[in-house]
Amino acid sequence: MNIKIAQVVGLNTDQKAAQVSSATREDNTFLAVLEIASDDAFTKGRQILSELEDFYFESEGTISEKLKAAFDEAKNKTGEGVDFSLSLATISGKVLYLIGKGQVEVYLKRGDKLSPLLSVAAQEQLISGFIASGDRLLLTTNSLSGFLGSELDKSLSLPIENFEEEVGSKIEELTASEKKVPEGEEVKDESLPKVQGLAALTIEAVDEDVEISSLPATEEKKEEEQQIMDEQERATRPSFNVSAVLSKIAKAVSRVKIYIPQSGRGRAIVAVILIIIILLGAGYQYKLSLDRKVQAQFNQTLQEAKDDFNGAKGLASLNPNEAKTKLDLSLEKVKKALLLQPKSTEAQSLKDQIEKETPSILQQSSISDFPVFLDMDLVKKNFRATQLSLSGSKLLLLDPTVKTLVVVDLAKKSNQILAGSEQLGEAVFASLNGNFAFVYSKDKGVLRIDTSNQKIAVVSKKDSDLGGVKDIYGFASNVYLLDPTGNMIWKYLPASDSYSDKREYFSTDTKADLSSALRLQIESSIYVLKSGGEVLRFTKGVKDNFSFSGLPSGVKDPKSLFVSSDTDNLYLLDSGNSRLLTLTKTGGYKSQMSGGKFAAATDLAVDEVGKKVYLLDGGKIYSVDLK
Repeated sequence: MNIKIAQVVGLNTDQKAAQVSSATREDNTFLAVLEIASDDAFTKGRQILSELEDFYFESEGTISEKLKAAFDEAKNKTGEGVDFSLSLATISGKVLYLIGKGQVEVYLKRGDKLSPLLSVAAQEQLISGFIASGDRLLLTTNSLSGFLGSELDKSLSLPIENFEEEVGSKIEELTASEKKVPEGEEVKDESLPKVQGLAALTIEAVDEDVEISSLPATEEKKEEEQQIMDEQERATRPSFNVSAVLSKIAKAVSRVKIYIPQSGRGRAIVAVILIIIILLGAGYQYKLSLDRKVQAQFNQTLQEAKDDFNGAKGLASLNPNEAKTKLDLSLEKVKKALLLQPKSTEAQSLKDQIEKETPSILQQSSISDFPVFLDMDLVKKNFRATQLSLSGSKLLLLDPTVKTLVVVDLAKKSNQILAGSEQLGEAVFASLNGNFAFVYSKDKGVLRIDTSNQKIAVVSKKDSDLGGVKDIYGFASNVYLLDPTGNMIWKYLPASDSYSDKREYFSTDTKADLSSALRLQIESSIYVLKSGGEVLRFTKGVKDNFSFSGLPSGVKDPKSLFVSSDTDNLYLLDSGNSRLLTLTKTGGYKSQMSGGKFAAATDLAVDEVGKKVYLLDGGKIYSVDLK
């Protein structure tokens, strides 16, 4: 990832300074914005940033660990009682790490959308995600963002080469106007409040976007709701210091004893009245104290909910997995705030807003119209298929019942019958790889058909050991068979004028459970979909990392998946939930499309370049726009 950086810094004084720092070493860019108020603030701030830069690059550990350690080091270097605000960020490859505290903000501008990633007074929490080509980041003090106001978005739309000049000139104009004091009066630091604390870094990513695995979500706070419930329970339970109450009664009696009747009955009545008054006063004071505590807890919880909600909106495209985590936290916290103050219109309004914007933040869309791309009855009467295979701009379909193999040119919207029953025999699965269609037939073995001239070659004759093949896939001139019965993926390698005997794909030490395996897809890794929704990933014969993360809900009865070396993502046909999931190639959630046809379809193919999804449902191919 190539990074362009521009900076602006306003007027600094010995009492208050805002400064920035940026440095790149070995494809790792360190960024910092610091605002500090102390004696000799300018010199101290500059020294802190210089030392933080060295500390970060010289530290050991992962990038996230180093950034967090640098942030903690900054707190140590400023010392106790020093008022400072700080945002730290690092960009490694396409991955962004970010943390901050105090009066600092971070914004992401992606396309025409401006999103806050870090808000003023946000929790000191490390967030991360991936950036794309064309993204603009702004690390700024709150003073500068407030100074720019409605011009902030416009400023980020400027060419980065012009950002420093344009924003800097605005600051200079403000500085000049602030310095205009009555003749004869001295210009003092305190006379320039509006131009202090102005500093920012803007960063532009100028490289192609590639897949970046989302990073683990931060840990959620535990037992907080129970603490709130306990607080409410204590609010309804009287609690008094008996000795303090008795002491108050004794003092009150001594003050008014000259007015107390001499008779025993009169004294008793007065004593009871005094006790009641004192108890009521003590109870009222206790209630006021508890109300203040509950109000403080409510304010804090609601503010945290707002921060998480804003963070989720900012991370929606940057890191969907972490965006969902923050969205869940924001909803959880606003519900806790409503436990504290059930009648709060502000909390209820925030809850309604979170629920309303959840589909947009989680990039969930709904599809109602599924246009028919091709009715296979027009190709051959009663043609029915259950699987699609996409290579380039062509689709391959096999009908095992009428024993017909068809190739469809998506660009030309034309079709061609490649083979019939005589050539195919008991064919059950087919895969397209470039100009070659590979077919698995129970009685004829593995066949290769040249789509340009329809010539047929035998890759492997009928093999009695292959009794439970569930899928076939052609990739990089090789042929792969998914054999759950043999708990193996077999591969055939091309020779000079033929193919090798079948070979085991798995390495010697690899243990895999292929029982209930349904589908096979290959890019640089091999992906296997099992009927329960589990996806297995293997690279060079060894089991590799794949796990679902950040899904709005669990996978149910998936029918197929699609991934290729031409796609940035993996697509899962989650039939039981009537949706198409867009995932990273390691299982991280990115978006989903919902609609009835996703439940009925048996297979899919995705053209990311053409932004189309093709769905197969019996004799019809449907197409929808990829979102």
